[in-house]
Amino acid sequence: MSPDSLAIYGGTPAVRSRYRERWRQIHLADLLPILAHARRDVSTLAKGDGPIALFEKRFATLCGTAHALAMNSGTAALHSAYFAVGVKPGTEVIVPGYTFFATAAPILQCGGRPVFCDVDARTLLADPSDVERRITPRTRAICVVHLWGNPAPMDRFVDIARRHGVALIEDCSHAHGARYRDRPVGSWGDIGCFSLQGPKAVSGGEAGIAVTSDPVLFDHMLVLGHYGRLKSGQARNTFDTDYISLGVKYRPHLYAIQLALGSLSRLEELNRRRQRNYDVLCAGLAGCLAVEPIKTTVGGLRGGFLEFILRYVPEHAGGWNRSAFVQAVRAEGVPIGEERYARIGDRGRMLHETPIFTTLDVARLGGPLGRSEDEGERSTGHDLPVVQGLGGRLITLPPFTRVSEQFVRECAQALRKVAECAATMGEQSGRHGTRLKGAGIAGEDETNGEFGVRSGERARVSARVV
Repeated sequence: MSPDSLAIYGGTPAVRSRYRERWRQIHLADLLPILAHARRDVSTLAKGDGPIALFEKRFATLCGTAHALAMNSGTAALHSAYFAVGVKPGTEVIVPGYTFFATAAPILQCGGRPVFCDVDARTLLADPSDVERRITPRTRAICVVHLWGNPAPMDRFVDIARRHGVALIEDCSHAHGARYRDRPVGSWGDIGCFSLQGPKAVSGGEAGIAVTSDPVLFDHMLVLGHYGRLKSGQARNTFDTDYISLGVKYRPHLYAIQLALGSLSRLEELNRRRQRNYDVLCAGLAGCLAVEPIKTTVGGLRGGFLEFILRYVPEHAGGWNRSAFVQAVRAEGVPIGEERYARIGDRGRMLHETPIFTTLDVARLGGPLGRSEDEGERSTGHDLPVVQGLGGRLITLPPFTRVSEQFVRECAQALRKVAECAATMGEQSGRHGTRLKGAGIAGEDETNGEFGVRSGERARVSARVV
């Protein structure tokens, strides 16, 4: 395919239809109960009754657990889980080196130490063998992340946790409704944690929820951050606090839970639509060496998704860097972005290299963060070859929900088109002893992981063969 056919060089865009996501996260019917409570001047339910109790019951049913505890964020759910299983100074928690920072940061709040493990190159999920290799007498828990809605092989992690006598926590923030071996994520470990924030499949704007079948762990989470609920509802009063909590306030806003109830009622349809569109995208990319869908775990059924994640292999695209490739694909009409977890922050570090886990002087701070009894490293686990190789090689698309299958096919065609043209340019460069000027696209826009389509605009390109 001729490079002149690229839209960024003035060719005809591969995507002919305008991108318009018709799925609406918030419906009018979701707002009516909020208005009803507002008219009664009710904006909080400290005892967790009413809509909050209803949401917890329905979410526990979704996950197949005995208990669910709504909170104000997924980060709060993770902090509560680490607290509940006994993470404290002198203990360690194994977490994937490739994940959102909030998987690991709450460990520090408990005074524990994150130990970062490598991931499986095919699925981008925690590598069970590497997890087991990093277990020490200090290990208190393992946290497995079902990243991008892809369920981890939980039977292996359950076996590892049981044999070593450590707790197992699931970070299900991307994976609402996902299943492994026909069992819901969140029900395999001791505690499952979900984010209900922003664009998540079930969302209250800002909220979270933890699920468990262990009444003692449930009560531990209650006493950390849910004053007012220690006497009622699901509470089992497994220890005496005289119904006073420890001072952290993690209960959710009533209105957030009303919104989450609405999106929870539509989760099954959302997952069905997203899975169908993901299958269409994967079929359209079959055999494309430059752009590969991430493998779904054998025995797994994706859910939630958050985004459609793809691996970019520049060796099969003329050596173009990711930014160049993304901008060229955007010009074709695809709402594409650069993945943002493999390299984070202004300096593009890997998670385990960031100051929070390495150089920040926390000795000046209060609480467990400021402890000085353990002068060792704040985190361990720096030999992560797979994680280290992810930088600049992952791209994302929105989790297409209510869009036409034709649009998804055109997106796949656009990805293939740019990859083929880039490969052709690379071959010509090598054949004639010429070179690409940086194999990049010079323009003012930076993708920074955001989705967008630059319509009616052609970026200035410096990737032509010269």
